[in-house]
Amino acid sequence: MPTREELATTVRTVVSDVLGTDPEELRERTSLAEEYGIDSLELMEVGARLERTLRLRIDPDDLLSARDLGHAVDLLHARLADPATAAPGSRTAGAVITLTPPAPVPGVPA
Repeated sequence: MPTREELATTVRTVVSDVLGTDPEELRERTSLAEEYGIDSLELMEVGARLERTLRLRIDPDDLLSARDLGHAVDLLHARLADPATAAPGSRTAGAVITLTPPAPVPGVPA
């Protein structure tokens, strides 16, 4: 698991790639909505890139609820530390879901 500092660097890099900024411009208290006007599509791209990089399923509400970049890093760090309790119902990326077909219904063609 990355340290919080390593995670913060990763988040800044991903966000700067999506927004076309320099990672050094992004600080802990940077509000992406207020300072950069990030829109929902850009936020979804940030989330998708972080999911691939961190191999972690990220609930969009985590990113939407983050007050600033530092808060987003804290949420992600908690999720990495304990995915099951940091966000109930979430799974780490790559989790296997077994689907079983429904039982046949008498008189209904399959």
